Amino acid sequence: MNSIAIEFYKYHKTSIKALVVIFCCIFLSGIKTNAQNVSASATLDSTTILIGGQIDLRIEVSQPEGLKVNFPVFNDTITKSIEIVEKGEVDSIKMDNDRIVLSQLYRITSFDSGLHYIPPIKIEVFDGELKNMVDTDPLSLRVVNPFQEVNPEKGMFDIKGVQDSPFKLSEILEYIYWVLGILVVLGLAIWGYLYYKRKHQGDGKVFIKAKPDEPAHIIAIRELDKVKEAKLWENNKIKEFYTSVSNILREYIENRYDIPALEQTSIEILSEIKTSAKIDKEIFDQLNQVLELSDLVKFAKFEPLPDEHALSLMNAYFFIEKTKENLIKSLEEEKDLMLEKEKNSNE
Repeated sequence: MNSIAIEFYKYHKTSIKALVVIFCCIFLSGIKTNAQNVSASATLDSTTILIGGQIDLRIEVSQPEGLKVNFPVFNDTITKSIEIVEKGEVDSIKMDNDRIVLSQLYRITSFDSGLHYIPPIKIEVFDGELKNMVDTDPLSLRVVNPFQEVNPEKGMFDIKGVQDSPFKLSEILEYIYWVLGILVVLGLAIWGYLYYKRKHQGDGKVFIKAKPDEPAHIIAIRELDKVKEAKLWENNKIKEFYTSVSNILREYIENRYDIPALEQTSIEILSEIKTSAKIDKEIFDQLNQVLELSDLVKFAKFEPLPDEHALSLMNAYFFIEKTKENLIKSLEEEKDLMLEKEKNSNE
């Protein structure tokens, strides 16, 4: 039996080899055809975003049924400058002609302005044990920074005011009624309190804070000298330095101009000084510099330059010196004062 098989093989040797070659060609041709029928694409919602904005990157693979596809595994970034915010699951849609479309969504962002290149994304395709790779087309993403470059040498600028936005009066009418009602009740409560206070305060005079015996500028300059001698900013007590200087100025303004500066904001103080006190623009600007910088240090944790500490102290001295009350008495006032002293001594 074995000899017959050997003779059969020798006789049909050439034909058997030809059949094996044909079978292998057909098999490999089928594998190649399946691989060629797989296509991949990558698309962006937009090619331009603002810095820190987010868009979607979608990867799609179109393939015949029966193939296994492995999508790329990204950690936190697509490229060095493009970060992944969120990754979706792989979705599949069955199409006509026994084809399947697989897709995966990536939410991406970037904090680096400029034009960024996204290279082709490689996707693995398996037909049984055989592996093939398909690539997407490359992409580009432009990241725009809408903010102007900050130049510290140009100094500080005010925050932009509230922008106009159209609205309907009917939308806030209900709130207006509530606010008016609260204001009426609050006004009545204040009036009742003041009326009760006048009734129970002897002569009917409302309590007024007594002014100090010394002139306001003498007290203020003495306190500024203490701050200067303490060398607070040299001991890295920046916030304490600006708090002390601004409080001294507030107390001086309250005693000098009868403005409740200790209870007001810097903006309110400057507004009243501008309208009630007769001071020139240079003096006003120096007061504004001290109060504004003090607010930045106390509330915004701003760190001024060393030269600004000395400038603030100098401006505080200058403001007090230029606005101090003129205490020079006339000859008549001096005469009356001397007569009164003599009268008191004789008594």
